[in-house]
Amino acid sequence: MPERGRKEEPPSDVELDIIRSFGWSLMEVEETLYQRFLHLSAKRSLVSRVKFRKYLMEMEAKGYLSPIHLQGLRGYKKLRSEIGIKQSLAPRVPLDEIRLAIGSKKAKPMFQKKKPPAKVTRDVFQMSEELGLAIQTELEKWMLQETGRISKGLVHEHMKNMCKALEKSEEDLFEYIHAETPGILIEVGQILRSQGPDFLLLCLRLTESNVRKYSF
Repeated sequence: MPERGRKEEPPSDVELDIIRSFGWSLMEVEETLYQRFLHLSAKRSLVSRVKFRKYLMEMEAKGYLSPIHLQGLRGYKKLRSEIGIKQSLAPRVPLDEIRLAIGSKKAKPMFQKKKPPAKVTRDVFQMSEELGLAIQTELEKWMLQETGRISKGLVHEHMKNMCKALEKSEEDLFEYIHAETPGILIEVGQILRSQGPDFLLLCLRLTESNVRKYSF
């Protein structure tokens, strides 16, 4: 059942392409969705930004999407993955994956220019601490399974090294995790995809600071 007022009706071809523009994500910035849509849907690539936003509003009314804000930017959350159609909405690997990546790359400098200075509110700080603790918990579980013990000093070292890696690039972070702490790859990846690198870095820094108090 749709979550908003209008009677349920099947999505149009354009709406299906917009849903496919999410790729594997459940939430995405509007600018990224638009650029992905332009690359993913060649036959409908002449859709203007104003028209695209109108489509988004109609899909919100149908219950397919819900408006959200991601780090101060307008975005949307995909509400339903199964909408009663026969064709798959997942990316058609590898071609669609490439088109989605190109759209994301093109959108990034556009919303970076508009992005306001980051403000760490009390809610953001609390959420960062909670997610950082979740990463620490998964790391300690993995260490216990691998070695039979948990070393707070080693936990601190991993957190510090992950901060340094992410400050360089997301690729450096995943290379470190894959080599040193593969047990937390899924958790870190989920936070990075849903909240972004700046938020993840804040999580890691807060956790590194908290663990340091009890490490030595």
